[in-house]
Amino acid sequence: MTNPEETLDEVLIQFHEAVEHVTPENVRPWIVAYPQYADEIRAHAVEKLDMEHCRRSAASSSDMRDYSALVHALAQRSAAEPGTAPVPDLRETLAAQNSDVRTFAAAIGIARAIVADITTGQILVDTIPRRFLRLAAELIGCDAARFKAIVENSRAAPVAVAFKASGKPTAGRPRTWEEAVRASSMTEDRKAFWLADED
Repeated sequence: MTNPEETLDEVLIQFHEAVEHVTPENVRPWIVAYPQYADEIRAHAVEKLDMEHCRRSAASSSDMRDYSALVHALAQRSAAEPGTAPVPDLRETLAAQNSDVRTFAAAIGIARAIVADITTGQILVDTIPRRFLRLAAELIGCDAARFKAIVENSRAAPVAVAFKASGKPTAGRPRTWEEAVRASSMTEDRKAFWLADED
């Protein structure tokens, strides 16, 4: 789905052909994949919803409520942050670019475990240095502020506990960036690179 060189018209045509019935859930992947066209995609989704509604010549009151709720949900997403797309988490961002934690970590030259910890909120965001935010943002194709928002939105997914325990399960204490880098299996040179921040 993603090609950074695609024009707005090309993206909207693909969206129109791929999305049969508009819902906030099936609009979101397109906004994540093409954040530069987020407002236009949402507007097109509402137009498509209008067209679907107009095709129903005898809409019941239930249909009207469903239609209104969908338009409202799409509008709310736009109003929440005018001019910006909803912020995905890091795994969603990578998936939208046909990538994953392993590929991303290898491309940026850092231990995969550190990227995995970032995706689950196990590294304190405020301790992540500007160097990593800048280089990661460049690799993904956004600015550092947007990438930091993506990282802040990355949290552990709930997991089912498949064993008996005497107490309630607890999440491990999030580590600082320095703790994560020092505990990693990277070479001393790579550790030094990731521990030296930019001015």
